[in-house]
Amino acid sequence: MSCSKYSIGPLLALVICVAGCERRAVVDPVVDFDDPEIAKVVAAIREGGEGSGSEDGGEAAAAGTGWGTLKGRFLFDGAAPAIGRVSTGGKDADMCGDSVPDQSLLVDPATKGISNVVVFARKVSRQKSPETPTEPAIFDQKACLFLTHVLPVRTGQAMKILNSDPKAHNTAISPPGDGNINPQLPGGGETTVSFKRAQNAPVPATCSIHPWMKAFVFPRADGYVAVSGPDGSFEIKDLPAGEIIEFMVWHERVGGGSGGGLVAKSGWNGGRFKLTIPADGVEDLGDIAVPEAAFK
Repeated sequence: MSCSKYSIGPLLALVICVAGCERRAVVDPVVDFDDPEIAKVVAAIREGGEGSGSEDGGEAAAAGTGWGTLKGRFLFDGAAPAIGRVSTGGKDADMCGDSVPDQSLLVDPATKGISNVVVFARKVSRQKSPETPTEPAIFDQKACLFLTHVLPVRTGQAMKILNSDPKAHNTAISPPGDGNINPQLPGGGETTVSFKRAQNAPVPATCSIHPWMKAFVFPRADGYVAVSGPDGSFEIKDLPAGEIIEFMVWHERVGGGSGGGLVAKSGWNGGRFKLTIPADGVEDLGDIAVPEAAFK
């Protein structure tokens, strides 16, 4: 049944007539649906866009255009600490040795670059490549160490867990709100897993057979995450440009998510900072000096 024009106020009459209404005995029509401005608002409500009260519509209206890059380099402010050693207690000494490197803080003595600092966009309005990668992320272990200390992976993407050692390892991962993973792999074994839920911070991966083994897996719904390399540098490409994005900085010695992130610059509240990336350009944070006290 078509709607009549009722004198109950233009906005309420408009919403009722767009949504569908029952005929009521009301007089004095006041809404002119042939008016171009009224027609524009009707179309917006029907499409869920501006003027509809839709949260998504508001975000879309605020979105920028184009894509850009964020980059920078994390440097240790102080004398570069020596890499520590963790005792294996003689467990599988023929494979693991008496000790393994402590990977919780790796600083290059030549450049003072800090490895394994994670930078990620907390939320984006759009993605240049939203498709789930078809290639699996590789998570390997050898000489009783995980070969990738922090591994970003997309939700729904296959993650292939390998055991390149001659003896068994297990890989225990318990992402909050997602299924627990704990395959035990014989020497040379492999398995494939995936994650359904994006996480707000990297999730520990451990081996109960060799309890000193620890790394992190970081499931995200998008690819806007970077892990700093040996020289401390990182780069995130194809970020949505022209709009404010909040980023988070995480390191395992500091924490992340609700526990607070790495604070290395003024204005980085809890390890978070906001930037607008220029379209077809690069936002370069330059050298970011991290004080030694941040890791204690």
